[in-house]
Amino acid sequence: MVNRQAIKRPASALSATSEREEDRAKRLRLVYLPYQDTPENVPQSFTGKATINKEGLIAIDRSNRPDLRKYWEKRRKAPAPPPGGWPTPPAHWPEGVRVDLGTVVPWLPKGWGQGIKLSCVTKLQAFVSPQGKVYYHKHVVQQVLGEKLTGDGVQAWQKKFDDFRAKWEENLVSENLAEVTAWVAKQIGAGKTFTGKPDSFGAMDKRLFQELTKSERRYLPKAADLHVAVISARRASDAKSIKTLCNLQAQLTAGGASPVWYVDKPSLAAYKRIGLNARVGGKLVPARNLALEDAKRLKKACVQVSDDIQGWTYLGGKLNSKAYLDSSANALQAGNEAARHADELAISPVAAASFLLAKLRAAGTPKLAGVHPVSNPGMALMREAVSSDTFILGDFFVAEPSNCRFDPRMSLKEDYDFTCSHLDRHGSVLRCNRMLVRAVHETNAGGAVSERDSAGHKERENIKILQEKWPGVFHLNGKRGDTQVVMSWRRRRT
Repeated sequence: MVNRQAIKRPASALSATSEREEDRAKRLRLVYLPYQDTPENVPQSFTGKATINKEGLIAIDRSNRPDLRKYWEKRRKAPAPPPGGWPTPPAHWPEGVRVDLGTVVPWLPKGWGQGIKLSCVTKLQAFVSPQGKVYYHKHVVQQVLGEKLTGDGVQAWQKKFDDFRAKWEENLVSENLAEVTAWVAKQIGAGKTFTGKPDSFGAMDKRLFQELTKSERRYLPKAADLHVAVISARRASDAKSIKTLCNLQAQLTAGGASPVWYVDKPSLAAYKRIGLNARVGGKLVPARNLALEDAKRLKKACVQVSDDIQGWTYLGGKLNSKAYLDSSANALQAGNEAARHADELAISPVAAASFLLAKLRAAGTPKLAGVHPVSNPGMALMREAVSSDTFILGDFFVAEPSNCRFDPRMSLKEDYDFTCSHLDRHGSVLRCNRMLVRAVHETNAGGAVSERDSAGHKERENIKILQEKWPGVFHLNGKRGDTQVVMSWRRRRT
């Protein structure tokens, strides 16, 4: 089973070098595969002596444990050179040191260079003086110079090998993508998460269904009665995004769903390459409408899921902010206090959809159900448990067959319009304000992020459509500029 508690390493456990490597990995969106070998119980009996092995490299004497050689060799995999090979070191450098194309240390002195020692099995950074002397530690370099290191040589050294560094990083990204793609395809085929383990929500899902009334439980569907559509685009060609897709697929299949991925045509092959059941859906709005049509044809409820959702949470119990208002300064503080005492359930997406559909069918009138639009538990507990005329987030919703469709004129904020269409036609919607989703928004590669522009022109164009189509309902959010809106169906002017 997957352990859902993140393991945090203290800052002191990371060396300066590893911190720089992590920063570069984030910038390049590199993903490291999980370590799969069974940990060995290694007795601490190394001699600790440095020896020269048969390849002429300096290494710790491990002659007493030859069976472990394959493990430490795997950990010491040499980095691939950039296309064309490593750059030629400056003429005054000694032999056995190559140029380091990694992130330049922020304290590098003027005239100095940064390299990697070739006569060591591990990655050993070396700093070469203008006189060709090699040093390995910041404090030693500072002692040699006799002054505080200001980093006045960083810019020159960075610029000197920019072309090589760009090619090397491009090569790193390409190799990493191929490695991650192969790994993810294997895990998706086995129904596992990116960690290589199956996902399970049985106990939490069971507790979720206990939150339904007896009459609502009668409407709980089977997983096969749901048409689960993942709306995605341009995310199968990026290692970090592929990792997210793998985990989402595992969560969906763990609940018994057989999701269909609606993707853009140029990316179809990439999605199929990692083992997803993908079909061409076109851009965002056409893909959403196609999923609704498919569900109607199959006579199933349509569950639409954004491709960057990481998890689903339900706040159990009967707590809300009102219980804490007397002891708190404001409603949000009261909501946060209620959240501290709430029974927080990590649930599967299929159970979440089934829960919403059961409530929807028991309510009778509405045909659209969704979750609280913000993942902040305190804000969610400020609201009533269920609301009937509020915004339904497009990231995760359940829709019964209906003639309501997404407006093809819209490229963003299409879920606001879809909510209004349901309110106009069916009189109400159902939003469960105790259910939350965690998603990577606005910074993730691909998806709706690529539809936005930094100046906000597209946002404003779509807001104009909303205000013209639904007079009085949408007002600019004064706290968030002119690219975000507040929806109030009760203010609609007819």
